[in-house]
Amino acid sequence: MQIDRRAALAVFALTFGACATTGKGVLNVVSSPARSGLFFTLKVADTFRRLPRITIPIEDKTIATRDVFVEADARGVVRRAVIVQLETVVPGSDFRFRYPAEPPQTLGNKAYRFTGFAFDDARDAAAAPGKEADRTRALLLQQHLKPPRVWQAVRLARVHDPYGLTEVIVFYLENADLHFATGPLPDADEDGDAPLDAATKTRMLAALRRAVTVLND
Repeated sequence: MQIDRRAALAVFALTFGACATTGKGVLNVVSSPARSGLFFTLKVADTFRRLPRITIPIEDKTIATRDVFVEADARGVVRRAVIVQLETVVPGSDFRFRYPAEPPQTLGNKAYRFTGFAFDDARDAAAAPGKEADRTRALLLQQHLKPPRVWQAVRLARVHDPYGLTEVIVFYLENADLHFATGPLPDADEDGDAPLDAATKTRMLAALRRAVTVLND
C-alpha cells in the first residue's frame, strides 16, 4: 500500500505534538502523548543541551521523532549525547513492533531490550541520505557542533503499547574517535556495527541511567 507521507506527517504531528515540552525548568523533559492511559516522561540531565526536534519518515511504515541532547567541549566537539526516539506506525500500514525485551534491562519500572555497539556515524550518514544517522548528523552540524566519526552507544528499546503501534528507544552515545583508527571498524557486522565488551556496556548503561531520569512510565 502506498502511503501519503504528507498526510501521515500531519497525523503524526497532531498525535505527537504534545511531546514537545518547553519552559524554564522543563526544557530537558520528554513526554509521550497520553493515549489510552499509556504515557511516559523522561528527564535528561541539565548538563546536556537540547537541540531542535527532528521528524524522520522510515520506509513508508513508521515515522520517528528524535529529541537529541548533547554535551560538547568549548570547541563544539560533541563528547556525549542522549537521543530519545519515539517511532510510530503511520496510518494505513500493517507494520507492527513485535519483539521481546531481551536481553532485558530496566529503566524506571519498565523492561527494555538492551544492546551496545560502536558504529561509524559518518559512513552510515553518507550511505543512507535522509535516514536517522544522516538527519541527526546534519542537525549537529547545523547547530555548529562537531560530531565524531565513530560513536560507541548503548540502546534501550521497548514496544510502547499493547497494539505494537509505538516504539520507544533511548540511546546513550560517547565520542569514540580516540578508540578507533581511520577505516572500517574491527569485527563489524553486516550493518557496520562493532561489538562492545561487557565492561564497556555495563559502564555505559550506568552512565545512561545517571543521564536519564524516569519521571513517569
